[in-house]
Amino acid sequence: MSAGEARAALPLALIGTRGFGAVHLRQMAPLRESGRIRLVGVVDVAEPEPGIGAPWFPSLAALLEGADQAPEVLIIATPITTHADLAREGLAAGCHLYLEKPPVPSLGDHEDLLRAAGEAGRVVQVGFQARGGGGAARMRELLAFGALGEVRSVDAFGAWMRDRAYYARSPWSGRRRMDGRRVADGVATNPLAHAVDLALQIAGISRTSDIARITTELRRAHDIEADDTTYLRVDPVGPGPFVQAALVTTAPSQSDPWIEIRGEKGRARLEYTLDRLELADASGVRTQESLDRRDLLVDLLDHLDRLDHRDGPDPLDGREDSSAPLLSPLESTEAFTTVLEATQSGPDPRPIAPEHVTWVGEGEAAHPVVRDVEDWMGRALHAGAPFSRIGAPFADPDAVHETTASALAPPRHRAPDPTGGESR
Repeated sequence: MSAGEARAALPLALIGTRGFGAVHLRQMAPLRESGRIRLVGVVDVAEPEPGIGAPWFPSLAALLEGADQAPEVLIIATPITTHADLAREGLAAGCHLYLEKPPVPSLGDHEDLLRAAGEAGRVVQVGFQARGGGGAARMRELLAFGALGEVRSVDAFGAWMRDRAYYARSPWSGRRRMDGRRVADGVATNPLAHAVDLALQIAGISRTSDIARITTELRRAHDIEADDTTYLRVDPVGPGPFVQAALVTTAPSQSDPWIEIRGEKGRARLEYTLDRLELADASGVRTQESLDRRDLLVDLLDHLDRLDHRDGPDPLDGREDSSAPLLSPLESTEAFTTVLEATQSGPDPRPIAPEHVTWVGEGEAAHPVVRDVEDWMGRALHAGAPFSRIGAPFADPDAVHETTASALAPPRHRAPDPTGGESR
């Protein structure tokens, strides 16, 4: 294609039109209007409301057979139990993927999907939208150059409020497993998964091999299977800060979540949903920075444009082009999936005793509040330890689970035994 020659609209399809799929429809509207993309079809189990402006298909197979143009990009915005199968089907059809978070429910699925993407020569962007903000790069810069002095940890704090209606919105909401498959709809792996992923990225932890040990304490006040009141800690291999997170949907009100790094020379706190960074020096003087945000779908489209995959032989051979990296490629989310694996391989979340919980509101609008939970979240982050180890009255030592990353990895993913034995 010659310089300045206009490109045809890139054909794209969306699986899942409700929930976050509806957000994708709104966000892609300017790209459709400008002619950057063409929505060739949508897939959903039930016919969507009129006005989407694209044909509906009940399955991906039906779309691939019946659409008037094959999609080059496939957005998957469906429950996590369906991600791995749909992603493999899309890759086999030659599609690049935008896969909503969490990408897959297990490390085994993560490895299988990476292999499938490599064999297909296609790329996978994962929908950790918080990576689109400039905060992660700015925080990594502060760490790399020692601007805050020695840093012990990268801390994530998320105090959200969710009512009964939130966990009643779909059959998989608040579940750990359904029909024999993982759902993993816990606070740390779905609603506040962005906090965990972003903290890992800031700390430079992106692969299973970067992690030595994971500690979790998973509790629940809602009448659900999954965790809603959680502490977790990720200790790295070698030097560097550990990552910890205190995350709940049992707070008295909703607040903006944040990531913080604190050192002897000051601290930096990123409110990642607002793209706002607050810096404080050792004397307490504060400054604020407003950061730009980049849409992850636009990032994927620009990535594909730079690779120019639509002209001539496909240059992709399963490896990322380092000159045009994605903001959230699948391979970089392996550490997050390792944390997810740790939350799912441990004991089921233990219920918090009723005397520590106050229900506010009526009916489906009622929401539980764990007494003084925000105070105990802050104390846990200060101590670098689970709730039960700092004396939180709602805590339970039996809910604490520690595991090594090597114990979580699929057998073929594990490194050879350093004693000379065979890899398991």
